[in-house]
Amino acid sequence: MRKLVSTLIIVGLMLIPMRGATWGFQGHEYIGAMAWEYLTPEARVWVQERLELVDEPSLAVITTWADRVRGTEEGRWMGPLHFANIPPTESSLDMERDCPNRRCVVGAAMNDIEIMFDTNKSTQAQAEALRTFSHWITDMHQPLHLGYQHDRGGNDVRVTFFGSETNLHRLWDTVMIRGMDDMPAPAEQAQLNPLPESANQDWHAELIRWANESYYYARKHAYQEEKFAHSDDLNNAELGESYFNQARPIVEQQLILSAQRMAMIINAAAHQ
Repeated sequence: MRKLVSTLIIVGLMLIPMRGATWGFQGHEYIGAMAWEYLTPEARVWVQERLELVDEPSLAVITTWADRVRGTEEGRWMGPLHFANIPPTESSLDMERDCPNRRCVVGAAMNDIEIMFDTNKSTQAQAEALRTFSHWITDMHQPLHLGYQHDRGGNDVRVTFFGSETNLHRLWDTVMIRGMDDMPAPAEQAQLNPLPESANQDWHAELIRWANESYYYARKHAYQEEKFAHSDDLNNAELGESYFNQARPIVEQQLILSAQRMAMIINAAAHQ
């Protein structure tokens, strides 16, 4: 019965127009709200001070800023920063090849972390870095933001999901999350998944490692590399319950990891 209900919810919600471009607004805000639960008291003060400077009400809402301004002059230049493309022939991200001049989601997160950790930077500069960092770290955990260039991270792969047409990117961004209505609320999810212990980190190396995790999930689960030799072979595929059941735990895991990793970095920045 639970599977049937989830199926009906997914099919119905696929008819609702998207508001956001990445993880949907729902996914981003879920991650931000969960990350807040992991922050130390000092880090919450640090974040709140910076939220006020950029006129954002919460860590949950600020995660969507880069999407909210995406169609404006202010946000247009950031278009390439929402993703990184890795060639299908390669097994991992190469910053020089795939992110020249840090013009990709991983490089953008690196830039913002450097500002957030620099005590010589103004609080305003750190607030603006937090505003975009909170989005890049969430984008990085949506596997198809580390997808292939030739199909624009699955945007050009048309699929049928439970009988309704969509594209592979939107399926992972929005459609499946809308069908996960029984997922715990952010505060409960944080209680169920305690923040891991973390020592001093090489955050640049960690970002590359996390990006490679997402790329792995893109290849093995989103593109289903073992079943479809190329993403072109996946085009027009009919996907349903089997695909959703293998993808759902990956989606939920990535939401949790994104929140935990956002919080770990903010905690570290706030406790400098």
